[in-house]
Amino acid sequence: MAHLRIETDLASAVAFDGVGLWMPRALRRQGQGTRHRLRRLAGETRRARVQVLESLSVTIAPGESVAIMADGGAGCVELLRLAAGTLMPDEGTVRRREVVVPMLDDSRCLDASYTVRQNIYVIGALLGMSPERVAGRLKWIVDMSGATGVLDRYLREVPRLLRQRIVWATTMATEAGIYAIEESVVVGKDRQVQDICWRHMESLRAAGTTFIVTSGDPEILTRFCDRAIVLRDGRVEADTSVEQALTMVRLQQRRQVRLEAPADDDDEANPVV
Repeated sequence: MAHLRIETDLASAVAFDGVGLWMPRALRRQGQGTRHRLRRLAGETRRARVQVLESLSVTIAPGESVAIMADGGAGCVELLRLAAGTLMPDEGTVRRREVVVPMLDDSRCLDASYTVRQNIYVIGALLGMSPERVAGRLKWIVDMSGATGVLDRYLREVPRLLRQRIVWATTMATEAGIYAIEESVVVGKDRQVQDICWRHMESLRAAGTTFIVTSGDPEILTRFCDRAIVLRDGRVEADTSVEQALTMVRLQQRRQVRLEAPADDDDEANPVV
């Protein structure tokens, strides 16, 4: 976790003030190779960048569960990463009342050559937990993830879904006051496992934990979030209910489809003069 300034007297859980963010744009045959990287380091060339967020100002209150939505998800994950401090803004400020623990594709941190136990310690450390803290929560993590009996097996021998549950349980074991979650509100395809996850998440909500969530599953957002922020072209288009936000995003998608649709052959053959 990055070393971030925490403002314990902040009224909001997280506050974005005039935030702007640019991200490198992947370009074929330009962003790869040692020669090109050296040229960038020497200042001889710059990687093209696109603006992802522009003049964004919004606050998340303590205890809220807020959905972040946009057509195609543009800017949503970046906003979560800014909240957690794994990205820094190019403009403006992001202030937080306490540490924001991210669950943003944490499975990338897993190493198949380590045991399950070792991976739990690695993930815990990345999320700001001391080895002693991980040791104290290890039984809970194992029980919650269903990893009993595989703790000292190499991760490569463990099914993919179990890996996801291990990451989820380790993240929840931090007992953070604020979480930034991409997709993984609950994990697994087994209904019983999902029910266990839902009960835990809903108990955290009831206890006043703050959640900032982005997901492609409308049912998750409708069930879990009580407020939604809709982004468009890097700005806040609406701060509204989840149901209204879903309607707005669907309309955005339909407009985009119409813009990208090829012209009707008849129209091309018989243009209106």
